[in-house]
Amino acid sequence: MDGSSRTESALRTTLGGFLRARREERQPEQVGVERQIGRRVPGLRRDEVATLAGVSSEYYLRLEQGRGSAPSMQVLAGLARALRLSAAESDYLHRLAGHATPRRVAAFERPRAEIEAILRWWPGIPAYISDANLDVVVANDLMVAITDGRFRPGTNVLEETFNASGRGRLETWESQARDAVALFRYSGDETSARYGAILRRLSADADFLRFWGLQEVTLPRPSEITATIEGIGQLSISVRDFFVPELQGHMVTVFDAVPGSTADAFFRRVSDALRPPGDAHDV
Repeated sequence: MDGSSRTESALRTTLGGFLRARREERQPEQVGVERQIGRRVPGLRRDEVATLAGVSSEYYLRLEQGRGSAPSMQVLAGLARALRLSAAESDYLHRLAGHATPRRVAAFERPRAEIEAILRWWPGIPAYISDANLDVVVANDLMVAITDGRFRPGTNVLEETFNASGRGRLETWESQARDAVALFRYSGDETSARYGAILRRLSADADFLRFWGLQEVTLPRPSEITATIEGIGQLSISVRDFFVPELQGHMVTVFDAVPGSTADAFFRRVSDALRPPGDAHDV
């Protein structure tokens, strides 16, 4: 089996697991199916999904088992409708079936100085840029400083989320880690060696496997984190992720804080300490 065939086989297996997880997650009432007394099946039955999607039970079973050819666009639309998939879930399903543009970790075509200049749009605000596999490619000095180097070029956001310091600082770690895993599943380049290397390393972590087994996907979305910094106290930070068209699928992440808050004062103090002597630029 050549590399292309192995990749296609792996994607079919992943597609099957994703369908199974969504089927077991959806409840009959959510899709207009009457719940019978004494029903013991978690979620929906395969035949119920097949009927709702307009395919045979045998065909749907093969899909969950990762067998057979890739489903057509019409079948995928039926499955997305039957399982009440979100936009991100539907996009991910189409990608696994080969009917959407695959994620690719592209190199920047612009000079690095121009990319770094983008982060100067947010003076005094911690920010970094990551690729599809959540590898940090650019970070401003403030982000590097306030995270003790956890989010600096060359590190990986998902791996840093699961290291000891990440767990110890974040009171909201459980929800942050779960969202990070779902984002990695959605945005990651499944065909890249880097994606596989990240998966292999993190698969030794029981918490990662627990979240990965949920088969969840999500688009970047705003979140609030609560972190404890020694000597500073508890910080409430808003995390915002968004895509910039010029960055070829790379994502910009910024940390923000309510003006006058402990986090805002911390950001300002660190930013002032990083400023060159004699620089009176306001932040």
